Amino acid sequence: MKSFQEKVYRHLAKHQLLVPGDHVLVGCSGGIDSVVLLHFLMSRQAALDISVTAVHVNHMLREEESLADRVFTEQLCAEWRVPCFSRDVPIPEILKSGGGNKQQVCREERYAYFSEVMEQTGATKFATAHHADDQLETILMAGVKGTLQSGSFGMPTNRRFGDGRLVRPLLAVTKAEIISYAHEFGLSYREDPSNGQPDYTRNRIRQTVVPLLKHENSGVSAHFVELAETMQEDQRFLMELAKEKMQQLIEQEEGGFSISVDKFRQEALALQKRLVLLLLNYLYNEKRVAITKQLAEQVRVMMHSSAGTAFLHLPQNCMMIRQYDRMYFSWQPIGEAAVKDSFIITDDWCSEVNGFRYKAVPLKEAKKQDDAVFWYFSAPDEVVLTVRNRKPGDRIHLSGMIGTKKVARLMIDEKVPVSFRDKWPVIETTCGEILLVPGIRPSKFISRTERIEDNWVLIEQQVKAAKSGL
Repeated sequence: MKSFQEKVYRHLAKHQLLVPGDHVLVGCSGGIDSVVLLHFLMSRQAALDISVTAVHVNHMLREEESLADRVFTEQLCAEWRVPCFSRDVPIPEILKSGGGNKQQVCREERYAYFSEVMEQTGATKFATAHHADDQLETILMAGVKGTLQSGSFGMPTNRRFGDGRLVRPLLAVTKAEIISYAHEFGLSYREDPSNGQPDYTRNRIRQTVVPLLKHENSGVSAHFVELAETMQEDQRFLMELAKEKMQQLIEQEEGGFSISVDKFRQEALALQKRLVLLLLNYLYNEKRVAITKQLAEQVRVMMHSSAGTAFLHLPQNCMMIRQYDRMYFSWQPIGEAAVKDSFIITDDWCSEVNGFRYKAVPLKEAKKQDDAVFWYFSAPDEVVLTVRNRKPGDRIHLSGMIGTKKVARLMIDEKVPVSFRDKWPVIETTCGEILLVPGIRPSKFISRTERIEDNWVLIEQQVKAAKSGL
């Protein structure tokens, strides 16, 4: 059995992660993983012909414990004679003033400081302590959330970071091997209690799923690392090909860009899916928009629609406008396309709809909210819900009724003013089944009470008084 050192050396050589003369900046939280990485690289600076610097970020989330992590890291680096940069980042204040997902905000602030120190020190590589078990968890999480298609398969062994490269020297070893290394060299480290909290998906996967997989095969993490490398190689090839195709298809327009629908359809399905991701990434550039599976698939489906003219509202007030053979992606409304026609509901809040906003999540991921209404329904794993204006001929299946009822008739019965009826929203499924007429009636397929067959939740939240009178 190969030793920890042998595995890491082979991994470094195989992927050429470090070269003589590299200045390596090591992200060190004070936890066991990063302490082991820092010790390994620090103690082999001469052998690898590299220089090592550490960097630490205190997110200030655990008050005295967080400060103690910073002090510990600084003292450890002083003991090992490793230069250390550290900073306190007031995440609680940032979240209070700007909102956002805590983990995402932490990561963005942390990596912004890492990049700053990279530039300040002239470091050529930034090393993180992600290991094989982390890779396994990352892939499992992406599979559970349905985001495997939105980027590389798992974490890349190295990638561009600032003017240098981000590298992961420990992807060849497991957590157990890291713990063994720490014990062998008598290393001290800090424990983050949040790593054991079941509030986070990753922690639940780590505590329940991973042990079961390792019981079946103790080498499962190594197998997933190898699988990730293979899949990433294939992904890189296909993405490069898709980029070439996109350059051939895309045409710049005022306020956006367009592509030929017919030419898009002629490409292989594998390239179509990647072209959609490239088009959405190009549309949003650096904006914080989650390119979800539902969003990407909705865009691809619209590219295959037969309608001569169609509109689709995308997140961040962007639009897709189909006009015969051209599909326009716009950062701003184009002419008559400014009228809201439809947009999809994802696992993030949609735009306001008559004073309400919606999101759809799998039932097992739903968390109760006092200020929101939960609508339960049964649907396939890849359901896409769309909010659109009512159309002539729309019908809805109501509870207790045989057959369907015209939505127009329903509005008359509910005394909805004539001037509001054409623009009144409905929420429909992928197959065109109307689930809900917001503010009026639900269909028999959706319920305020959870039923045995239900596996999805449509969450409804009032954001302000609706102009329509809802």
